Amino acid sequence: MYYDMDNMNDIDVRSSNNFLRKVFLYMVLGVAISFGTGIYLYLYNQELLFSLARYFNIMGIAGLGMVLILNFFLEKMSAGMARILFILYSLVIGTIFSTVGFAYSPLAILYAFASALTIFVVMSIYGFFTKEDLSSYRTFLIVGLISLIVMGLINIYLGVGVLYWIETIVGIVIFTGFTAYDVNRIKHISYQLANEEGENVEKLGIRWALELYLDFINLFLYALRIFGRRK
Repeated sequence: MYYDMDNMNDIDVRSSNNFLRKVFLYMVLGVAISFGTGIYLYLYNQELLFSLARYFNIMGIAGLGMVLILNFFLEKMSAGMARILFILYSLVIGTIFSTVGFAYSPLAILYAFASALTIFVVMSIYGFFTKEDLSSYRTFLIVGLISLIVMGLINIYLGVGVLYWIETIVGIVIFTGFTAYDVNRIKHISYQLANEEGENVEKLGIRWALELYLDFINLFLYALRIFGRRK
């Protein structure tokens, strides 16, 4: 899609910035809920964690369902319901992630988090300030994501070390690209919504916050593979 930047002069910059701020605040909230939940369960309430562990498969399926609902049925729900689903999804992911502490040392998790955060911030800045329309990279990113999923499924059965590391590197590259791509799209969407307000803008803010949240979480997981040292 091509965006005519010459016509951006009449845009309400304040409203555009409000949408961007809304997206990033929701994204930060989701990450904070997930990591806060994981830290609490692992450090302070392992009894509850072990009780919930038997339901992890159900929680994983429920989490996937919430993502699909937010992506495909957003127009039919209220902003309040979208907000509740986003928070519930963040809680579910945080609960599942709480088991990471059993496999990796706290220092390794910290390194992975810092690495993912650095990549995310750098690529977000690039995606926002670049004058290039990054939508042309969509096909490449989608094909890369599908390839990544296929490699992961194959390696579940083969367990090949080389394929594991190829998948890890490809994962970092793909979600690094997705971060810049998504921020670039959010910027252009904010231009289109600059003169709009209300529930629709709120729902779109949550939907795009979910995209950025998923970018960051995947960066963290693949960084954990690289920098993590198993206990």
